[in-house]
Parts: sequence; structure tokens; C-alpha cells
Amino acid sequence: ATVEIEIAGHTDNKGTDEYNVNLSQGRSQSVVDYIVSQGIQNFRLVAHGYGEVVPIDTNETEAGRANNRRVDFKVLKK
Repeated sequence: ATVEIEIAGHTDNKGTDEYNVNLSQGRSQSVVDYIVSQGIQNFRLVAHGYGEVVPIDTNETEAGRANNRRVDFKVLKK
């Protein structure tokens, strides 16, 4: 079986919703592009920008906002 992975980009809550969705999409696509450049087939990867809607920390502090600016990997199919 072929493993398929979602590369999920996230942002903090600074900026507009539209800006953050575009930023997070670009962030996740950059990771996909890098992984593909290392020889992984692109049909196995999905880039998805979630913007600010899935925080893992507070947006009230700089440290919390830094934690929310991230890329996560989720296995979609094993």
C-alpha cells in the first residue's frame, strides 16, 4: 500500500483570515515542494492551509503565537 500524507499549514491570529489561509497554504506547499524535490512522489502528498482555525497554543503571547505558526503531518492512508 502507498502511504499518503497531508501537510497541514497553520498560522497565528495576526492578519486577516484570507491572508492567513493563503500564508498557511503557501507554508504547507513549500514543505510539499521540498519533500518532492527529495524524491517522494507528489501524488502521495496533499498540502492544506488551515490558517488560524486550529491553534495548539494561546495567541495572547509571542511564544504561543510562535507555536501556532507551524506545519503538521497527518497520515491519510497507510
